[in-house]
Amino acid sequence: MRVRLLAVAALLILAQPLSAQPTPPRLVVVLVVDQMRADYPTLYGHQWTQGLRRIFETGAVFPLAEYPYALTVTCAGHATIATGALPATHGMVGNEWYDRALGKQVQCTEDASAESVPLGGGRGVERHGPTYLRVNTLADELRAQRERPSTIVSLSQKPRSALTMAGRPSPTTYVAWTESNGSWATSSTYTKAAWPTVDRWAAAHPISADYGRTWDRLLPLDQYRFVDDAAGEGEPRTFPHRLISPNGVPDNAFATAWSRSPVSDAAIGALAQHLVADLNMGRTPGGTDYLALGFSALDTVGHRFGPHSHEVQDTLARLDRTIGALLTMLDETVGRDQYVIALSADHGVSPLPERVGLGTPTAGRYTTASMRAVIETALTPLVGEGPHVLTSVGANVYLQPATLEHLRQRPEARAAVAQALMAMPAIDRVYWADELSPRIATDDAVLRMTRRSFVPEHSGDLVLILSPFWMSQSTSSLTTHGTPWGYDTRVPVVFAGAGITPGRYLVPATPADIAPTLAALLGLTLPRVDGQVLVPALRGAK
Repeated sequence: MRVRLLAVAALLILAQPLSAQPTPPRLVVVLVVDQMRADYPTLYGHQWTQGLRRIFETGAVFPLAEYPYALTVTCAGHATIATGALPATHGMVGNEWYDRALGKQVQCTEDASAESVPLGGGRGVERHGPTYLRVNTLADELRAQRERPSTIVSLSQKPRSALTMAGRPSPTTYVAWTESNGSWATSSTYTKAAWPTVDRWAAAHPISADYGRTWDRLLPLDQYRFVDDAAGEGEPRTFPHRLISPNGVPDNAFATAWSRSPVSDAAIGALAQHLVADLNMGRTPGGTDYLALGFSALDTVGHRFGPHSHEVQDTLARLDRTIGALLTMLDETVGRDQYVIALSADHGVSPLPERVGLGTPTAGRYTTASMRAVIETALTPLVGEGPHVLTSVGANVYLQPATLEHLRQRPEARAAVAQALMAMPAIDRVYWADELSPRIATDDAVLRMTRRSFVPEHSGDLVLILSPFWMSQSTSSLTTHGTPWGYDTRVPVVFAGAGITPGRYLVPATPADIAPTLAALLGLTLPRVDGQVLVPALRGAK
């Protein structure tokens, strides 16, 4: 009888009409601030008055958010945000890796079959495409699951940021970036000829027009924290910074200076406003468009000056205004209650080793040459003369095939290599590829994180985890990221706008949750995700 009554009750429930579902927002805006650490809102939020302040004050903020994988770099982070999957799933384990089949190092967006399509009359030479991305992005699924074709726009200085946020091509997908020579460009993957709307804007706003501009502090000096001109910073270590080239012309050196300034973020914001207006984004009832912006200046500035520099603070203060202008424009054209925003970062950054405070056991820099020498020295007496190291790319070390065959027969040689490497102050953990199989249970949190950054076809035969506050020597990146430590893994995760319940939610979260949460808001199904829906952020959720 009890079962029969329950069945009747279930039928009565099913017979009730479904309550009206909320209308999905007309526009999704994904903002990825490259290298934005989770502590920046606390450290520097007092300097923000517009866009960043609005998002953090009116949004659903997840202060405990962090990446659950080890190799925290740009390509991996953007792909994780865009897909809801982790690197072991989406395939983008790094910005570069060694392709064993091709016998060379490749970029994560490298595509030999693609051609550069210059925008604005520039000269394009780079070849990029989403070939290595193994799963669909949120934008891909939005386009596939909507009756009306969604307009997809993804912009960044970096192709690895713009491409991974957009995904696959379509007639209504616009993806653009800047090449290292200072030209606006896209790929023949997306279009065979320059889109007129982007071409016109790029022609009217060439990067070379900023040659000779001066970047100085936006705010009064007393509003900046910490000291300027600190040990370890790149030259010139003080404001003002002129956007010029030693050669006196707007060449590649100037393009680097331009990218290493807030002027580049302002250009991305201006192009976004142009395309929102010209493509009528977010203005079709019943449809949803997608705008993804990768703001890269903070990363290039942070690498050179460090997270506690006046340059980083000023870049954020100016980005606050750039985002503020974009949101004001969206309020007027789309409607404040018709679009949703997700803001995050692809990774954090380590302090400059020279600025690491007392109480830290060690901090410093090592050379890849010294690391390779340690491996060669350990292996030579056990398996014969080398060279044994084929190459190394970041944390990944690739060995010669003959050396790997010797190691299969001499397990004591593997132990000797690991022991020798971990004697270096710079090396905290050493993992062999076969230790990174997800099928082997472990209680080691760092090992679990490293497994999530491992793809056998792309990753090394050895994966090295650096000690906290250590990094490889570089003339261009005076500090960096790419480790499982908190300063690299902890980043903001914030939602704001249509369908979002404001608040601070002290629950576990990760940037991999962004795509599933937006998909739930939009009524979409993502086929392969590792993240989860952040239910507290969604209005009406219980």
